[in-house]
Amino acid sequence: MPEGLTDRYVRDIMWIREELISMDRLCRPVLGIKDWDDAVVLKFGGKKLVASVDGPYNKRMVLKSALIHAATDVVVKGGRPLFAMDSLIGLKPDLKEMIASLKKQAEVMKIPLLGGNTLVEDCEPRCSLTVVGELLLKEPIRDSGARKGDIVCLLGEPIWGEQEERFVKAKKLFETWNSILAGKIKVNASKDVTKGGLVSAVYEMEKKSGRKFRLNDSLPFPVSRNLDNFLLTLSEIEFEKMEKVCRKRACKLEKVGVVS
Repeated sequence: MPEGLTDRYVRDIMWIREELISMDRLCRPVLGIKDWDDAVVLKFGGKKLVASVDGPYNKRMVLKSALIHAATDVVVKGGRPLFAMDSLIGLKPDLKEMIASLKKQAEVMKIPLLGGNTLVEDCEPRCSLTVVGELLLKEPIRDSGARKGDIVCLLGEPIWGEQEERFVKAKKLFETWNSILAGKIKVNASKDVTKGGLVSAVYEMEKKSGRKFRLNDSLPFPVSRNLDNFLLTLSEIEFEKMEKVCRKRACKLEKVGVVS
């Protein structure tokens, strides 16, 4: 697999983790800087909140499905998005287009957009998004939990295509995932396949779990492209249970390797 992507999206930003790792002591998160996972998880009011910030997205991505991509970080950890907030920059015509698209995404995905920050400026239009949710499980599904003998699989189709097509794929993925969680299927590790594609996702999961992923020679999708579906590891027995849920929901599930 290409090394450049893991440098750009993983190794080259690890200094930020080292700079901020002392922050965990201030609030003792369930999932925090030390874990360097897709989202943070904090105890709050008798519940556990899941939060993630993503971006800045360019205008093209905002007009397609930026809110969906931002939400996958919360969902893949076992969370249900409660609301989102945005940070926008650009000229007013661009801002109006982006806000209109985000509003549509929020309505379709039922993730209310409750405000944020907007700067009118003559520059490339950009948007960052924060998504906050509640954890549906007792503990989040970490990206470091892969076990020897686990099946490595991809859940859901890549969230590509025109906006309406992306809505259909994302809703099916989220609904199927919720059924998997409700069915108490034990997933050992999970990560959404975003920046750096499978290359970066596999690299991080291998390093954090101390295991090697032996991927199939022929993979169903490009290894360097954002897929925005979920990379999971789980035992063979749990994988068979997941297959039944996916067949019932007509959701794509691809076995792509094993953990050694």
